[in-house]
Amino acid sequence: MALLEGRAARLVSIAALLVALIAVGITLSVFSAAGDRTIISTEKKPAQPSPDKPYSVTMSPVGTVTFQRPPERIVTQDANYNDMLVAVNRDDKLLATGYQNNFYDGFYRQLPAVDFSLNPKTLIYLSAASGNMFDKELLYQLRADIHHIDPLQLAQSRSWSKADVEEIARNVGPFFANRYSRENIYEGDEPYRFYNVWELADKVAQVYRQPERIAALEKIGDRLTRDIKAKLPPPDKRPKVGLIYYAKGRITPYSLGHGGFGQAQYVAVGALDAFAELKIATYGEGGGRGAALDLEGLLAIDPDVLIMPLAIYGAPGSGQGARAAYEQLLKLGDDPLGKRLKAFQTGRVHPGGTPLQGPVFYLFQIEMAAKQIYPDLFGAYRDDQHYPPEEQLFDRGLVAKILRGEADAGK
Repeated sequence: MALLEGRAARLVSIAALLVALIAVGITLSVFSAAGDRTIISTEKKPAQPSPDKPYSVTMSPVGTVTFQRPPERIVTQDANYNDMLVAVNRDDKLLATGYQNNFYDGFYRQLPAVDFSLNPKTLIYLSAASGNMFDKELLYQLRADIHHIDPLQLAQSRSWSKADVEEIARNVGPFFANRYSRENIYEGDEPYRFYNVWELADKVAQVYRQPERIAALEKIGDRLTRDIKAKLPPPDKRPKVGLIYYAKGRITPYSLGHGGFGQAQYVAVGALDAFAELKIATYGEGGGRGAALDLEGLLAIDPDVLIMPLAIYGAPGSGQGARAAYEQLLKLGDDPLGKRLKAFQTGRVHPGGTPLQGPVFYLFQIEMAAKQIYPDLFGAYRDDQHYPPEEQLFDRGLVAKILRGEADAGK
């Protein structure tokens, strides 16, 4: 009996020792009766970062913004931020955006088994059809965790003061956007850094802790651009491209030389700017719409290809969005002066993509630009955007897998 009690006491002592060693993290060598050794590691693994641990993201012009967790209630102004939300799988968190007419889902519908939640019928719009901007009261009502709106844009175009911005950031949610990288033009006095499509998308992705998705999409974009440029003729053999917006009889030229994400797809495919030598202001210069051209002025330049930005917005024949303005542009082909334009004579007047492009739109719009400018090299452009696999310039399936969180882009 005493012998049994002694053994029991020793077992209790050994058990207590094991518990103590495990608590401090020791590696034990335990031998079995057969002499085999088993390694028992009690070393503690490093603690994983808490999902609620504060983190910060820095971007011009808003500076460093600290988040406790990824935002759940989101407001945007420009449509490129909506595309970024699709890329990082946060589009279902969008409460309100800037403009009802800046909506196009034709690219997303080409991606197999990708669910996207952008619905123009359920979103709230910050700007009325007349162009009138929202006031602070609407932002209070929306109670967003983040506003993807450039505060300097509010200051320049809507007369918001610094105090107004700080009030909303303090009482509702921070601002996090960079608007003037669209044209790489900012007329204010504050320091302002410009970002390309991928840099801007990466900043936003950091807010939602999804930068790996943007990196994977960027690999596809780099590969697409590299493949296109490898097939291009020398610059002196390329067609000259005139980027114009036509509305109410006004022709507004766009420059391809400013940089910025707004015309990045045309730069990516090596487009030659028909307006490079133009001595009048193009869109965005001087903080405004740029100068106006008449038909005689356009005929004097006579671009080989005419492309109208934003014309993917609005269904053909709907009379809505920029598509309606593009259809008015097409009628210039019946004008005595307009019909003399080379682009009308050769059937090379096209609807352009949106300057408000995020990472997903950018891929499709690079392909779109390549086909519109170099159809003999990359196949004819189709207005419905639906190409058979052999005519596609990048892998839709791979993009879809990235958006579903199932794959990266490889090398």
